[in-house]
Amino acid sequence: MTRKTVAIRGLDTGLYNEVFSMAKKDGKRVSDLVNSALKAYINGDSTPEKLAESVANGIMVQAAGSFVLTVEDDGEVTLSKSDVLDVSREMGPFRIESSGTLVFEKDVDSEALRGIEKIVILSGEVKVPKKSYPQFLIKCQIKGKLEKY
Repeated sequence: MTRKTVAIRGLDTGLYNEVFSMAKKDGKRVSDLVNSALKAYINGDSTPEKLAESVANGIMVQAAGSFVLTVEDDGEVTLSKSDVLDVSREMGPFRIESSGTLVFEKDVDSEALRGIEKIVILSGEVKVPKKSYPQFLIKCQIKGKLEKY
């Protein structure tokens, strides 16, 4: 596809700046996000939930712009304290949505958990250290399994 410059009259600069920031955080180009949104609109996927899903392509973005780490189906992720702190430093406080297997290492403590807004366990399981279990209960919305080890 040839790359042409397209000017859109009347585009809200505040919206553009927000999309630009979101694209930069996700490592994408604004044109990719706009193209995805336009395709979703043409295909009739114009509800806000469907548009967000279409535009994000695996990296979920909430209206407020906060980052959501997703672990899907057969996916498996292990996070240490430094992993959580690094992500929250880079992206700001973030959410985790899991339908796979998510393991928090034993060094994950209350300091690291401050960087996580919420953990949504859709299905699958999340394994957490015994000593931090109560703190995880506060952060979690559980539809799957929260297991302490």
